Amino acid sequence: MFEMISRDDATRARGGDTALAPHIGRPEDYVRALAEIEMSSCERDMLRAHAKAPGRKITGLKLAETVGHFGCRIGNKKYGRLAAKIAAAADLPICKSDVSDYLASIFTLADGTQSDGEDWTWVMHDNVARALADAGIV
Repeated sequence: MFEMISRDDATRARGGDTALAPHIGRPEDYVRALAEIEMSSCERDMLRAHAKAPGRKITGLKLAETVGHFGCRIGNKKYGRLAAKIAAAADLPICKSDVSDYLASIFTLADGTQSDGEDWTWVMHDNVARALADAGIV
């Protein structure tokens, strides 16, 4: 599903010791991206909900409900579009995987596992949480 790389290769690729893989940025990458992109209030709400969730763990369904929509697909699609904007502004590559583009984009913000159904559970990367705090979003 994913292209495997060693931690040393990932660290060298991003130029520091806080990045875990090429598609995961440093806190300052995310801070810069968050300042650069336009975000709707719904997108901010999804980031806040994810950052404030217990263990920074949330499902696509919960993301959808956060912004008044129903269904895990909608939550994952909306979050994926936001993640793609953040990844582009942070100059981060999209994770190489065999999932849809919008799901692959979310891996820039979080690690994910698919449930038995269509939904995914996302655990926000530490660097993203730090950046959201530094940017005053949470």
